[in-house]
Order: sequence, then C-alpha cells, then structure tokens
Amino acid sequence: AAFFSWLDYLDELVLGAHPVVADAIAETMEEKFFQGILQPQLLQMSELDVLSATAMLTGTVRQIRAPPLLHRLVLFLLGPDRHPETPGDTPHPLRTQLIDRCNHLSDEISLASLRLFEELLRKPHEHVARSLVLRNLETRGYLQRGPPVPEERGPPETDPDEDGLDLEEDPYFTDGFPDAGFRTAKKPLPGSGKGQVSEVVSR
Repeated sequence: AAFFSWLDYLDELVLGAHPVVADAIAETMEEKFFQGILQPQLLQMSELDVLSATAMLTGTVRQIRAPPLLHRLVLFLLGPDRHPETPGDTPHPLRTQLIDRCNHLSDEISLASLRLFEELLRKPHEHVARSLVLRNLETRGYLQRGPPVPEERGPPETDPDEDGLDLEEDPYFTDGFPDAGFRTAKKPLPGSGKGQVSEVVSR
C-alpha cells in the first residue's frame, strides 16, 4: 500500500511538472526502479518472486497515467523495436520472457502474466499495440483475392409484343371454348325500347 501511495504521488507530480522536469523524473524512475529493482525480480526463477514482481508490475501499469512515465515503462517492458519480427532478430529479453510466461507450467504465473498484458493493452499508448500485434501483421496477406464471381441473373423477361399477336388477337386463343363465353354482348341502340315502355305504361 505504501508503494502505490508513493507511486500515485510521483505520477501526479509528473503530470503537473514542467516537461523538462517531468522527463528527468521519468528517466530517473526508469533507471532506479524499472531497471534497478523490477527487472532483476522479473527475471528470477523462483515462482514466488516472479508472482510478487509480476503483481507489482501489473499494479504499476494500472496506476501510471503520466505520459512520460508511461512511455518509459512501455519501452522498458516491450523494447523500442517496431519492425516485423524475423527468426534472426535479437528479441527484447524482458518482452520475450513475459510473453513466454503466459504459457507457463505454473497456472498462477500464466494468469498473472495475462493480467499484466491485459493492463498493458488498456493503456493509451500506440507502441503497445504496435509491438504486440501490428508489427507482425503489416507485411502478411491474410486475405486471398479470388476471381470475381459473376452476378446471378434470372431468365430474361420476354416482351409480349415479340411473340406477335396478343392473346386477345390470337385466332386460336378461343379454340375449345364455347363461342358465347367470350363474345361481347351487343348493347341496344338508344331509343330502341321506347315503344315497348310506352305500351306497358298505357296498359
């Protein structure tokens, strides 16, 4: 508890300090604490020492908000390399050690290491995603481009005028049907029934 209270005070001090003073404090913090105390403990072989050092480092990552301190901490853990990793490269020793411990024989060390990287990925620092993920994806093609797929089209629509006559004009359309069924009734001429109506009324 005393350590994290001191760390919170230091973080607030760097946040409000002049940039020159903030950089000087961050540089001293990296030299005296990150490299002088944390790194030897993280590289220990004892399981208890590794667990306590990883837990302290996870809390440190979670609590630091000042950009100068965060920048120094990220470079201390992951190294400055940004190019894609190749088999002939010399990896950053602490970064490699921390990644390997995510699949450790001890479940406690694996979980503690995964929590550390979870906190790292939450920090608003571009180099975290670059070092852990993006640097190894930029030169690889994961999308296989195939030939364009032709669009599926239905049968072409036929124009009724192309077949010649319409059904109403087709002389064979009414074959097999009674003549009366398709003949139009003739309308009576105007005035043709007037005489009959007058006769009925007079009767």
